[in-house]
Formats: sequence, C-alpha cells, structure tokens
Amino acid sequence: MVLKSKTSLFLLSTTLVGLLSTSSLSGAKIHSIKVEGNNRVETPTILTYVPIHIGDDFDQEKIEDALKDLFATGLFADVFIEESGDTLLIKVVENKIINRIVFEGNDKIKDELLVGQIGLRPREVYTAGRAQGAAQKIRDIYRLSGRYGAKIEPKIIERDQNRVDLVFEIEEGKPTRIDRIIFVGNKRFSEGRLESIVMTKETRWYRFFTSDDTYDPDRMAYDRELLRKYYLNNGYADFKVVSVVAELDPDSQDFYITYTLDEGEPYEFGEVKIINNLAKFDASQLESEITFSQGNKYKLKEVEKTIENLNRAVGDQGFTFIEIEPKAEKDAEKHTVKMTFEIKEGRHVYINRINIRGNDRTNDNVVRREFRLGEGDAYNATKLNRSEQRIKDLGYFKKVELSEQEAGAPDKVDINVDVEDQATGQLQFAAGYSTSEGPLGAIMANERNVMGEGYIWNMRTMVSQRSVDARTAFFDPYFLDRRLLGGVEVFYTQRKYDTRKTFSDDYRMSSVGSSFQTGYEITESLRQNWNYLIREDHLGSFRRGLSPFVAAQSGDWLVSGFGHSLVYDKRDSRIDPTAGYYASVGNDFAGAGGNVRYIKNNFSVGHYLPIDDDNTWVLATKAETGIMNGLGKTTRVVDRYSLGGDSLRGFTDSGIGPRDRITRDALGGQYYYLATVELNFPLPLPNDFGVKGQLFTDIGSLWDSGNSSTRIVSNDSKTRVGSGVGITWKSPVGPIGITFAKAVRKVKGVDYTETFRVNFGTQF
Repeated sequence: MVLKSKTSLFLLSTTLVGLLSTSSLSGAKIHSIKVEGNNRVETPTILTYVPIHIGDDFDQEKIEDALKDLFATGLFADVFIEESGDTLLIKVVENKIINRIVFEGNDKIKDELLVGQIGLRPREVYTAGRAQGAAQKIRDIYRLSGRYGAKIEPKIIERDQNRVDLVFEIEEGKPTRIDRIIFVGNKRFSEGRLESIVMTKETRWYRFFTSDDTYDPDRMAYDRELLRKYYLNNGYADFKVVSVVAELDPDSQDFYITYTLDEGEPYEFGEVKIINNLAKFDASQLESEITFSQGNKYKLKEVEKTIENLNRAVGDQGFTFIEIEPKAEKDAEKHTVKMTFEIKEGRHVYINRINIRGNDRTNDNVVRREFRLGEGDAYNATKLNRSEQRIKDLGYFKKVELSEQEAGAPDKVDINVDVEDQATGQLQFAAGYSTSEGPLGAIMANERNVMGEGYIWNMRTMVSQRSVDARTAFFDPYFLDRRLLGGVEVFYTQRKYDTRKTFSDDYRMSSVGSSFQTGYEITESLRQNWNYLIREDHLGSFRRGLSPFVAAQSGDWLVSGFGHSLVYDKRDSRIDPTAGYYASVGNDFAGAGGNVRYIKNNFSVGHYLPIDDDNTWVLATKAETGIMNGLGKTTRVVDRYSLGGDSLRGFTDSGIGPRDRITRDALGGQYYYLATVELNFPLPLPNDFGVKGQLFTDIGSLWDSGNSSTRIVSNDSKTRVGSGVGITWKSPVGPIGITFAKAVRKVKGVDYTETFRVNFGTQF
C-alpha cells in the first residue's frame, strides 16, 4: 500500500480512504519505521511530526494524521507512506531552499525596501505559494507609491543541492495619476476651493516635486475628514460626504475621483450655556472661557477650543477627574445650534502604561517627553489630545495614532502610541539673484533628529556678489533632560559695504565667532531665550575718500556680550500666519570683555486678521522699535540700526537715516521705529504655486548716529513712508519676492530710493 499527496489535502484524504479500504491493514504491528528522501531535514525531526511509534498497529486514522502533519510543516513538496511488510516506510520530497533573492527592473523602489517587506529570506523554504504572496506584497508597495499598473512575476533558477534563486521580474509601469477630481453637490464653495482643501490633487505639469497627484486610498480617507472639518468650521452643521468613488481608466491608467457632497444649510450658534454638576465648584467665572457668542457662525473649532478652555479652567481649580460633554441641539427651521457644555465628574481612571510602537529610528524618550501627562497620572482627554498634537509637531513621523486599551483593572488604561518614522534630514542647493546681493548661491543641510535623540544640526553656506555667510549649529531641545533648549553655533561671515549706493565696495568686514544659546517655554505661548556671543571682527579695505566717521573704525575688534528675548506668540502659524498676534522684547549687551560696548533694547508687536472665511485674505499690522546706547563709547556703524530695502520698502538698503553730507556715506542710527500695514491676498493661480499678492505701506524713521558733527545730515527723526505692491512665491528652492514700491514721503537730496526689488531667499 502507498499513501501519497501532492497538492490537495482533499484529494489526499479521498485517495487515502479508498486505498485503506482495500489495504491489508488488519491490526498488524509496526516493527520499524524508515524515512527516505530527506537530505536536509534529519530523520528524528521528521519522526517528531509523526504520531505513530514502533509497536503501534497499522492504524488508518493515525496514518492520515501523519500525512497532514508532515504537509503542515511546509518542509516538503510531496510525502508518501508505504507499508512494507512490518515496516512503515515514509518517503519525502523536500521543498527547495532559497539561495538568494533578486529583484530585476525596480528603478523607483530600492532592493532594501522590498527585502524588508516581502517576508522571505535566503536559506528559508521555497514554495510557490510563498513566492506569490511575496509578489503581492511588492504590488502593494508599488500601489502605495501610486503605480497601480506594476506587474510582478516571480521566477526561479535551479541550483545544486536542491536550492533555487528566487527572481522577481518587475515592470514598474508609470505612476497612476489623478486625472480629474469632481465634486458633486457643492453649492457654497467652488471646485477650485474644495480641491485646495483636500490633499489629493489633479495631475499637472508643475507638480513634479510632489506625489499628491498619485492615487492613495489612505490619503482619500483623510481628505473626507478635511472636507468635513472645513464645512463644519464654515457653519454647515449638517454636512456629509455621501460617497467617494475612484474609477480607473483602463486605457490611460489614470484615476477619476468623484466626491458626492450633501452641504445642508449654514447654521449659527443659538443659546449657549454651561451646566455644572460638580459639587463645591463655582462655575460662575467660566463664561469667559467660551470663545463664541449667540449669533456667531457655527464653527466646530470654536466648540473644541471652548472644551479645551473649560478643561483647563476647571483643572486649575484642583478638579482632576472631570468630563466636559458638549450637547448640540440643532433647530432645522431657524438654522441655529444650541450649545450646552455639561461639566460632570468623569471616571476615576489612571494611566497605567504608555507604550511607544513603530519608532524604529526615534528613541522612546523623544516621544515620551512630549506627553502632557505621565504613567500614574489621572486620565485627561484634553492633555492626551495635546500630547498627540505635540508628537505630530515634531515632524519625525509620517503617522501618529494614539489609542487606549484596558490595563487589567477598571480604573487603569494603557495608552498606545503607534508611529511611523520618516526622513528628517534635508540637503538643498539654491541659486538666484537679489537686488541688494547680486547673484547668489547656497548649500544648506539639516537634520532634525540626530541619532534618534531629537538633536538638531544644521549647516548653511551662502555666497553672493557682496557677502559670504558660512555657519553650522547644533541644538538639544531637551538640554540636561529638561524642557530647555541648548545649542552652539559657529560662523564665518564676510561682507562688502556700499554706503553710498553707487555699486562700489566702500569697505569690508569679516567676522568669525560662535554663540551659545539656551531657551525655555514659560507657557505654551510665552518663551524666553538667552545667548552669549563672542566674535572677532576685522574692518578694512576702505575706499579712498570714505567718511572719517567710518574710517575711524578700521582694524580688529573683539565683541563679547549677552542677549535676551521674551516672546509671547499666539499666531496660528509662525511660518505663514493668518490669525493671532505676537509681542516680543529683546536686549543685546556687548561689553563682557572685548573692546566693543553697547546695549540695544528692541520691541516688536504684530497682529494678523483674516478678513474672509477661507483665511486667504489676511490683514497684517506690525510695529517695532529699537534704542541703542554706547555706554560711554562711540558706537560702530556696523552695530547701529539701519532701515531700507526689505525693512522700509521704496528705499534702498541703508537708504534713510544719518549720512555724511560730504561723502554721502550712510552712518546708521541709534534709534528707529517701523510700522507696517500689509494686505496679503491670493492670486488667480493654482494654490500649489504658493504665489500671493501684497499691498503694503511702511512707515519708519532712523536717527541719531551718536555724532554731533555738522557734516552729518538727516540726524533727526523725520518720518518716511513707502507704499506699493508685491508678489511672493514659495518656490521649491526657497522664497522669492518681487516688490514695486514708491517712496511717498522722503527727505529730498538725502535719502536713496528704489522702485523695483527682487529677493531670492532661503528658509533654514
């Protein structure tokens, strides 16, 4: 009798039953068990999977179980069981072993990434099923990168000793793009406006720097949430995304995405009240924590902000276990939403463990220190949400998800933090032109998560027609394991000064030095910074006939001093603010050694006001002033304030202020003020271009050079005004600005003006 199976356990069982029914298994004893065909798997190992022993009867069920168990190991391509007299003969055909894994045709995705995802390794058992499973995983990887047409074919090359090379032949295909995004049911907002809200974009020639126009189901799910929040923050309390359908064109291999929307009607806030269910708590002072009033447009973000404010205010009174439950009652006829915030005692739950998962590159402590609560603390949903946002703000992860699970006790929960690392380093090369600097080039590099510890390193070298600036810096945002920024910067600069705006080199200053910096948050909005600077300056290469007030400062100088700043920032973004305000005060003191002495006091404020629902039209008002004192010594021209160029548009760099009447050289001033009113607005171009327009008026003055000579003109505080229009472009290689301005008010015969200005900058 022979028992055999190759591909189907069903056929095996059917054959087995048929054979056994005609076999001579009649209760005879097994006197020996013999294994044949095994070259790699040892006989004792095989026998451990066989539920039959010497002395057992030739039992039908046990032999069937032995066949199933041997196949289940995945070690064998085929198995035979024979009865040879009183011997049970087991013949096996071993599966092949993978000698090596090769990828062919993969230009866009590297071997290292594919090897880490397919679940196969050299020296593992090869089966056709495992190879097909690995091929499917590769297809999934290509789909995530937007290549839905990728074809993967696994093939083997036979080698000696029952080994094979596994080769995946890959046809990557072209990226599967989004040809069209269609919105159905939108009446209040245009398709263009809604497309600017979602992350998924239609493919365009200028989107070669992003992958937003490739098809990604996960991104589309996120887009649904973005649309929901956008409508809810614009008064549409009944808004729903009815469906999202993605259709693949079989010819072009491009997707058409259709969002079907149900906008509903706009709502306003109705009656607003607070219900307090906490004993011994006076809620009469909580009205000021509500950020909206009856009659205001309904906005979900205002409800969320009010909940956060109430949680904080009640928690500050010593109430730990609280819950703020918002109740929204919609009146469909009046289109109002009555809001009730019920304050009640929450569950007495504590944080048991905080588990960080998925951070292969970033150390646990870097994530853990962003939590606003710790293990053993009382559970607080507001602090937990804030912790999640802080982890996202690090910029170290593609994905950040917080979840809760029971910890084995009714009053304890575990917090699971699932993250996915992403690249945190950048290398940039830039070239351009600036009206003040001439042709320029720059190399910039930074790493925001050095060694996975959250250290920050950056380097910048910028060379232009008029200057050289090379610097590198290293910062630890948690210096001494505290929320204390600590860092050092080393730099070398060289600059040619043109004090008369005649495009000549009047003199040069080269500097080499370093600064040591520290800073800390007093509150989430209030930050204090300190620094120590030591720098050696050399002033030389003076033009013949240069003002004696400048020439007297030639030679070598050593600057040693301290700086301080206090910043209160309530803007919605520090990079591109659309709402909020800020205020800062700063002091710089030189004279802690060295031969340069001065103290500077600087003040600045700013306010940003959106004047449309989309926050695309923003009115910005800013003001700043500075006061300088030489502490008994004459201040240097290079240390004094200057105005013009970017700071007072319509005037050249150092275009206003004290000036040598004879040589026309700018001398700088010890006092200044500057105020700006600026309207930023979108231009009729695709949002992806990052192009905005500006209308602006700058008002300012600069005076008092510290010298009382009669050959110094414009030493008083006469006001200058510049007004004009501008365009800013967030280009892939850095911000570019163009302004057209007119000096509306100037000092004739003294000030230097300009109408057109081009700036090429870098954000570092």
